[in-house]
Amino acid sequence: MKKTLYIGLTTTALAVFGMFSDSRANTPAPATTSAPEAAVVASKVGERQATAPIATRAIATLHRYEKQGREAITVYLRGIPILTFMGTNAAQPAGVKVATASGGAPPEQTTLSDAAQQATILTARLNQLHEQGFDANLVRVRWDGQQQRYRIYADKEHLLTLNNQILLPQNQQRSDEHALRIANLIRRQLGNAPALTSVDGSENTVVAVGPIRMQVTGMASWYGPGFHGARTANGERFNQDAMTAAHKTLPFGTRVRVTNLHNGRSVIVRINDRGPFTPGREIDLSRGAAAAIGLIGAGVGPVRIDVLQ
Repeated sequence: MKKTLYIGLTTTALAVFGMFSDSRANTPAPATTSAPEAAVVASKVGERQATAPIATRAIATLHRYEKQGREAITVYLRGIPILTFMGTNAAQPAGVKVATASGGAPPEQTTLSDAAQQATILTARLNQLHEQGFDANLVRVRWDGQQQRYRIYADKEHLLTLNNQILLPQNQQRSDEHALRIANLIRRQLGNAPALTSVDGSENTVVAVGPIRMQVTGMASWYGPGFHGARTANGERFNQDAMTAAHKTLPFGTRVRVTNLHNGRSVIVRINDRGPFTPGREIDLSRGAAAAIGLIGAGVGPVRIDVLQ
């Protein structure tokens, strides 16, 4: 069985790697742009066929580049970055070639890194599920307490385990919220299924991002040391390291996602204070929230504010 799966993986990998970008950019393709184009991607995994694999229009694609001296492969689903698999080396060893889907002379040697294998299998399987008309409502995310890992499933089939070699969008730390984000992106892009609101098996508070009630743009600032421990407008003690913010009108307890428009980094905060009172500023973040989106050095910066339900 393992031998058959390896042959199937090799066949799929030859097709998938044909759409990898040849460039060695230092940063991944921006999340606001489409993933590198790919005409077709083989969608059969674990099958050995006498003829060329059936190809289908890809909804899942890959982009390979170098990140901090290491190989990085980002998986896109309908042009949206889902996650990035990190390898150990920046480039292939000398003398190793990877065949492309366009054919040509046989490679001297075909070697896929562990990160490339994982990304290839996930991409091919997502395309196969799309081709089969899989019900995206059956995509789930579970917390494995024994292994201390988040796992994503397509019904009862294991699709992905979030480990230390996987970076989440915008390099955010692993949490229920970010595991849900990946699962919900897959659910929506695969079949427009509604968002999950909790992680199976997790004891954490539900923190899923719901529908956006309102969206505005404006300038954000931050406050911290001089106010740490003081009472906020809603009566609680201000914690400069908590994910909170001050707003002039939003109800206390409202959760908003704040995105730094300079770097695309986002953080979800809870409104627990009033302000800012400086003209031209829309929201005042805690020091911890400002650090999460890279706003500490600048002090003030343009942001998008998504008011969540």
